[in-house]
Amino acid sequence: MKKTIDAITRTLEFPLPVERVWHAVTEPAEVVKWFGSHATYELKEGAAGFFEWENECAGKIAMKIETIRPFSYFAWRWMQEPEQAFNHATSTLVEWQLTKTTTGTRLTMTESGFAALKQQQLNTQGWQIELSDLQQYLR
Repeated sequence: MKKTIDAITRTLEFPLPVERVWHAVTEPAEVVKWFGSHATYELKEGAAGFFEWENECAGKIAMKIETIRPFSYFAWRWMQEPEQAFNHATSTLVEWQLTKTTTGTRLTMTESGFAALKQQQLNTQGWQIELSDLQQYLR
């Protein structure tokens, strides 16, 4: 029987308009204010790019944008190790679902497609930090 690795899912609430939260999680100039030190990509489906964390790990993490549905859904794939060439088969999928609420915006982030439990555990810890940084950024 094949062992499956669960996805990482986190939901945050923001007392802000959907458009504000959307820009914070999609625009490279805003993403770098809470997620890593560099985000280089063109905001269009199929665009390749990278993320980089200067103080946490050496090298660039390749990524590729999968889906953009403005103000509601954004998805990209990324590699798990720095300096790996992008490979769809070994990447994980990161999805951002935004929903307008009566008090602002609900943001649900899901990362799936892990090949190893260790990587899922490392990313679970990483997302705790990064999403906390996003909350601080959007205050």
